[in-house]
Amino acid sequence: MGNESPNEAECFSDNERAEYINKRVHRSLHRLVQDLNLSDDELQRLGREHFRDQFNYLQQFSPHELEFRSERYRRRGGECGLDHRDYQEAADEHILEEEEDPYWWRGDPETLCFDLLSTSEENLTHGAPTTMQWWDVELLAESAHFVALTKPAGMFVVTDERGLWEESATNFIHVAHRRVEMPTRFEPRQRGICHRLDSHTSGVQIFGKSFDDFKYFVGQNSSHRVQKEYIALLEGRLGGEDGPFTGVIDVPMKKWQDFVRREFGSVTCTKESQGRTAVTWYSVLRHWRVPAVGRLAFWGQDRWFTLVQLRILTGRTHQIRLHMAFLGHPLVGDIKYNASRYEHDCAVVPRIFLHCLRMEFQDVDGETFTAASELAPDLQMVLCELQRLSEGHDEEERKGELFPGLAKILQRSKAPVAKPSAQEDESIRHFCKNCGEYEVAERRQIHDRRADERRAMYWRMRPQEGEVEGPSDGRGKSWGPQMLWVPTELQN
Repeated sequence: MGNESPNEAECFSDNERAEYINKRVHRSLHRLVQDLNLSDDELQRLGREHFRDQFNYLQQFSPHELEFRSERYRRRGGECGLDHRDYQEAADEHILEEEEDPYWWRGDPETLCFDLLSTSEENLTHGAPTTMQWWDVELLAESAHFVALTKPAGMFVVTDERGLWEESATNFIHVAHRRVEMPTRFEPRQRGICHRLDSHTSGVQIFGKSFDDFKYFVGQNSSHRVQKEYIALLEGRLGGEDGPFTGVIDVPMKKWQDFVRREFGSVTCTKESQGRTAVTWYSVLRHWRVPAVGRLAFWGQDRWFTLVQLRILTGRTHQIRLHMAFLGHPLVGDIKYNASRYEHDCAVVPRIFLHCLRMEFQDVDGETFTAASELAPDLQMVLCELQRLSEGHDEEERKGELFPGLAKILQRSKAPVAKPSAQEDESIRHFCKNCGEYEVAERRQIHDRRADERRAMYWRMRPQEGEVEGPSDGRGKSWGPQMLWVPTELQN
């Protein structure tokens, strides 16, 4: 079989055909070649093409199908942090599951609201090493396949050529490999980094010890089997006085990049070809009311703050920041999605208050890999100060440990208790300037059928279907898409 001339087509048996594909066709194209059912002559012509040219060669047989598959692999790969060829290869190797509808669970809001696994308040930082600094990388956990580190706020995680190899004190990947010995230090494609936190977010970052370990993590992540939990401080009193104090946000997002104006972020969009599924679960931990007195008198009025525990089921750019702003309770210290309050926020926070507390997933060997990060000490000080201010203590009355840890801070105050109350369902008709179509934002209360006293809020956006009652622009509403950052290009 290895001596055929370019002009002679050899007839293959089934076993010979499979062997030829394995030897001569790029692994990422195996499934596609089988689906196209090429003739023996066509298959041999494909086999004579260089690997990098084989995809282009196949376009002559089914251009529409190939275009569809290529776009799907780009989108799915982008969601996982892989380029489309690596994603295809991982799918063909069954490292990750290629589901027709990977977000099937979106159709069951009750399960999302009440049955989603989350860490109890008292165990949020269980297993986390004690830390007394917030500016350098520290080791959290390690197994035979993965390493978990803390990423300080202010360090960037970028996986392009420059981001992987630039020797800079603000390049997290570079600093991580200088601080901790890992076998992927010189691995050319990812250097082990498995996911990305925003530059101003601190907390857990996972590294794989090989590229295969990285692809395994991607498979777990794309199948929504990685439990990622965050803590954030929000503007206002989420849930009000009576609750509900838990909920789920199902609002699709599109990453926005305007290199001319240097504007980067995310916008909402429900059009399937543009917006990507984004789902966040939240639970209120504490409320604080801080009076506008003394050095805070310039606020002009007292302010409420809400500490929330969050779990993200997807990992979109600025997902938590946009989703919380959609609720009308943006993150404190967020200059993009809470710009009008930024100057006031700077009086109580040194940066955006967002920290990745825990990550948990099944390791390659079947054991559970858990990494927990104590709340960064600079954010611990914020909570201690809010507690002191809310209780009306003078600055001279500061007492206790310098960095007591999140668990001890929470023990000093009480969680809000939900009371039976009825909240009316609401909807907002919204014109999306990104896709030029009308959408509907909805807010409704969900009851647990097994225990009616359990309630949660379910927030979502969907394309408009027929006529929808309600205001067309959300005017007068304290939640919804009209609360969000709008790029300059979409402001006309």
